[in-house]
Amino acid sequence: MPYRRTLREEFPEAVPVGTYLDRVSAALDPLDFVPERTFAAVSVCRDELTEHFTEHVADRWNRPFMLGGLGAVPSLGRTGWQAALSHVPHEGGRGHLIVFGLPHVGIDPEGRLGQSLRRHQNRPTPTCGAMVATLRALQEGVEPPTPGLDDHEADRLRRLVAELGEGPPADLVELTRRACAAVEAEMWAELEALAAWKDMDVAVFCGIQIHVPHRDDHIWHSSAAVQGADGTRQPLPLAK
Repeated sequence: MPYRRTLREEFPEAVPVGTYLDRVSAALDPLDFVPERTFAAVSVCRDELTEHFTEHVADRWNRPFMLGGLGAVPSLGRTGWQAALSHVPHEGGRGHLIVFGLPHVGIDPEGRLGQSLRRHQNRPTPTCGAMVATLRALQEGVEPPTPGLDDHEADRLRRLVAELGEGPPADLVELTRRACAAVEAEMWAELEALAAWKDMDVAVFCGIQIHVPHRDDHIWHSSAAVQGADGTRQPLPLAK
């Protein structure tokens, strides 16, 4: 199948969502992240395609707190982060928080990267319009926004990815990988600023959500780390 070939070429280490979350669970089990006493927060793009991942998270750790805006960059601000942290269960002592940060990209049935065939549509459309617009803006120059429309989420996404790397990204894959790094940096910056580790163990997982036909979404894993009561951030390897 053409989309399978593109998936293997661009993201050879990507695995189905269920396999990815199995590995996350296995890494967290020895650290006392018991599902019943663990709270999940998810930073994914606003696109409806990303709900597939959120549903999988809810099946394991109950309904998550939604953090993300365009490009999966957390958009809730300091007040929103404080609200999310206040929801973490604390029975029996310290709380346990899992945070996922996943920008997304799609592959259509013909194997075209960055395109998705949505239900009841007869032709593919850009998977993440925000990423496509950001790539064009970085490569060709920023177009002024339409008067009266606030585009602060797109502006922030563009600024964050522009700060990573030298020059504009060459293509959508490079841009999405930069966005992944930006999402990780933003999430840890807020968690550190609020000193979440003083009250709870925090585990952060980042990667890219890849939509392929038949709701067979995959995850390309980028990074994972856990922060405990001493405030030290430790890498958290996932089994393969």
